[in-house]
Amino acid sequence: MSYSRPDETWGYEPPEAPGAAEGAAWGDAWGDAYAGAADGPDAAPSRAERRRAANAPTPGRSGATGAHPQNTGSYRTTGADGKEDHTLPPPSPALLHRLPPLAITIIISAGLVLGTQMERPVYAAGIAVLQLATVGLMTWVRKIDGAWVPLAIASGLAIAADAAAVAWTPVSLVPITVLLALAFGAAVAAQLVRRTHIGVTENLGFTMLLCVAACGYACYIALSRLGSAPPAMYSAVVAAGTAILAARAVDLVMPDPRINRQVTRGAFGIVIGTMCGTASAAYAGLVIEGPEPSHAAIGGLLIALTAVLADLACGYVSAARRIDGAGTAPNTVVNVAGPLLAFAVAGPVVYLLSAYYMID
Repeated sequence: MSYSRPDETWGYEPPEAPGAAEGAAWGDAWGDAYAGAADGPDAAPSRAERRRAANAPTPGRSGATGAHPQNTGSYRTTGADGKEDHTLPPPSPALLHRLPPLAITIIISAGLVLGTQMERPVYAAGIAVLQLATVGLMTWVRKIDGAWVPLAIASGLAIAADAAAVAWTPVSLVPITVLLALAFGAAVAAQLVRRTHIGVTENLGFTMLLCVAACGYACYIALSRLGSAPPAMYSAVVAAGTAILAARAVDLVMPDPRINRQVTRGAFGIVIGTMCGTASAAYAGLVIEGPEPSHAAIGGLLIALTAVLADLACGYVSAARRIDGAGTAPNTVVNVAGPLLAFAVAGPVVYLLSAYYMID
């Protein structure tokens, strides 16, 4: 049995070299219009006339009006027949759609750090808003069958985990872990009462993902109650926020080459974001009393990598839905859901490193 490498150039249209001209040097459309008009060198058409001739219908273009297939940069969204093809790589989002994740990252980072100075119930209320926003937006991005299951179970788990993180004494992740295990059992039981059993595996896996994300935010509440851990938590949150900000900012100016042709995220942003997150954690270890700079740098590397990859995962979730032919959520929703999911997934990592590694 022989193996042939799949064609990875499908959907990518590099600029084509101009073909040989037939008839007049400026093409048939102009040649027909000006043939025989004059014999001297002054018969060349003006710029406006050439522009009108370029927009004239030609047999090589699709459609009766002579319009080219939709093309955005190097990525086209229509097939050879001129119809929309959801399996082709999507074009990069507009600039306005890529700015909200920068703002939401700054807001979350500042809220997680400054919120530790407030009363625990107030801090937990703010965390609950982030949890519910993550659950709602991620469900919108993926659009699975039986969406009520992840919405109901993850939302209920978020409230219960926040209450346990605020009230449980001594501070521990044990009650949050127990609640997470109960939520997994509830997710399995919920599959039995669904009206249809289409996409059971996908629904169950997505529900578990949202449950982990909900518990991840609750880890910040528990960590804020540990006496010596908050300074390390500040360094860790700065690492996550800086990594996401740097990755998104680099994508604004260098969206290509992509990390994957189906995902509108640049490869340079992922690498540079992780490096910036590590550097910011090391610097925070120097200016904040508590964490060791060397430990803060290593912990910042792990946290920054986790946050950047979780942010990137949201793009893969959206791409999976589009390739399946189920459409896509608005670009703004997809881009905002990325940082929300990133801070949620980074929560357990921040807790473990801040409580057991970054503080001597």
